[in-house]
Amino acid sequence: MAEVYRAEQELTTGIFRPAALKVIRPEYAASEDFREMFLDEARTACTLSHPNIVHIYEVGEAEGLLYMGMELVAGESLATVGKELAQRGHKLTDEALIAIGAFTCSALEAVHALKLGGSATGESLRLVHRDVSPQNLLLSPNGTLKLIDFGIAKAASNRNLTNVGVTKGKAGYFSPEQAVGIPLDGRSDLFSLGVTLYKLASGVTPFEEHHTHHDRHAALVAGKWKPLKEVAPELLPGFYTIVRKALQVRREDRYQSAAEMREELEALAYDAGIQIGQTSLAGYVEERDGEVSIPNAPRHSGTHLARRRTIETQARRERNKSIAYIAGGAAALVVVLAAAFALRPSPAPAVQAPPPPPVVAAAPAPAPPAPAVTTPTAVVPPQASSTTKARAEREGAHKRATPRGDGPKSAGPEEAGVFSGEGKFRVGTVPPGGQVTVSGRGAMGEAPISVTLPSGPYVVEISWPDLHKKQTCSVKVLQDKTARVKGDAQNERCSSETN
Repeated sequence: MAEVYRAEQELTTGIFRPAALKVIRPEYAASEDFREMFLDEARTACTLSHPNIVHIYEVGEAEGLLYMGMELVAGESLATVGKELAQRGHKLTDEALIAIGAFTCSALEAVHALKLGGSATGESLRLVHRDVSPQNLLLSPNGTLKLIDFGIAKAASNRNLTNVGVTKGKAGYFSPEQAVGIPLDGRSDLFSLGVTLYKLASGVTPFEEHHTHHDRHAALVAGKWKPLKEVAPELLPGFYTIVRKALQVRREDRYQSAAEMREELEALAYDAGIQIGQTSLAGYVEERDGEVSIPNAPRHSGTHLARRRTIETQARRERNKSIAYIAGGAAALVVVLAAAFALRPSPAPAVQAPPPPPVVAAAPAPAPPAPAVTTPTAVVPPQASSTTKARAEREGAHKRATPRGDGPKSAGPEEAGVFSGEGKFRVGTVPPGGQVTVSGRGAMGEAPISVTLPSGPYVVEISWPDLHKKQTCSVKVLQDKTARVKGDAQNERCSSETN
C-alpha cells in the first residue's frame, strides 16, 4: 500500500533531522478505501506518544500522493534479527525475550488506553493494533524497541471499518477471533504477541507444521499446536507459563490487559535474577558508517549467560536469606527477653496488719443497790484507720483502670502505627526503566523492581531523567501482602495498592 524512504525534515532554516517518509503508492492513490486507510493510520498514530512506539511528525499530500513523516529508527525488524541469529547458530537470550515481551506490552498499554483526541479524560477509542508481529517490531543498536505500522489498526472512530468476512492482519499471527472475523479488543493483540514470542524463542510459529491454509486455520481455532516447551526446551519455566496463557483460544482465559502480562514478565525477570532494560537488547544490531547489520558475534550469544547469572543470584539470595534469618532470630530473642524483664510484676508493698484492739475488762458487778456499769466502746487506733483508707484508694484505682466491655476498642497495630514482619514490594513503570527511590531505603535502581521490605509506610519517588519527569506516591508494606506501585510518565503521580 505504501513505500518508506529515508529523508530529512527541515525544522527551521539550516536545521534538519533524519526522518522516515511513508508515501502511498501511485496505484493506490486514487482508491478512496486505501486513502482512507492511510489517513486512519495517521489519525491513530499521531496521537500516540510512547518510547516504544514510532512517533509521527507530519502528515500531508503532495502531487496527489499522501505522505507521512515519522521518526527514523536506524535498526532491523525482529523478524530479520531472529532469522540472522538462527542462520549463525545463535539465539535470543531469556533476558532478551522477556524484555521484548515487556516493552511490547508497555507499548500496547498506550495503544489500548488511547482516548478520543489523545486526552486523558475523553472517550476510549478501543484501539486494536491487529498486526503485532516480529516484522512490526524494530530494534535499534542501542537496544530501543519500537512498535510500528498502524496501517490496519482499528478504532471505534475509524471511518474505514473492516467489512464483514474480511480479515486484516498477518497470516500466522492472527488471534482465533481475528481469523473468524468477530469484533476484536486488546486481548487479540496479546494473542499475537504470544505468537511473536513463540516464534522468536523457537524459530517457528505454532502453526508452521500445518502446510495448508485450511489446516492452519483449523489448528488455530481449535488450539492445536505443540507447547513451546517441546520445540524450545531450554527456556525459563516461567516463560512457558506466560506464553501459554497468552495463547489461550478463549480470550477470557488470556491476560485481560497488556499491563497484567507485563507485570508477569517483570516478576519472572526478578525471580530469575534478571534486570531488564534497554541494555537487555543492545548488541543484537549494529550500525557502521550509516549501515545497519546483524553482527557475526552478538554481545549475547545464548541463554547461558543469563542462566549463569540466575544461578549466582539465587545462591546469593539464599545466603543473604540465611544471614537475615539468623540476625532476625537473635534480634527477636533480645526483644523478647527485654520485654519479659520490663513486664515482670513488681513486688507488692508490705501492708502492716493493724494491731488488735485493746481488750477492756468489764468492771466487777457492784453490790446492790448500786447501778450497773456500762462497758466502754473499743477505740480503733489511728494506724488501722489510715491503712484501711490506703487499701480503698488502691481498689478504686484498680476499678478505674479496668476497661469496660462496652467501651471503645483499642486500635489494631496498623492503626496505631505499629508494623511487624515483612511484605513484598513491587514497582513497575511505563515506560520501563524509571529510577526508583524509597524513603529510608535510598535509590533502588531501575524498574521493574520486586523486593521484600520491612512492614511500614514508605514514600516512593519515580523519575525518568531522559523525559524530565518525576512523580511520587505513598504506599504501605504489610506483612505477608504485596504492595504494588505503578508509575506512568504521562501522569502527574504514581499509583499504589496493597493486597
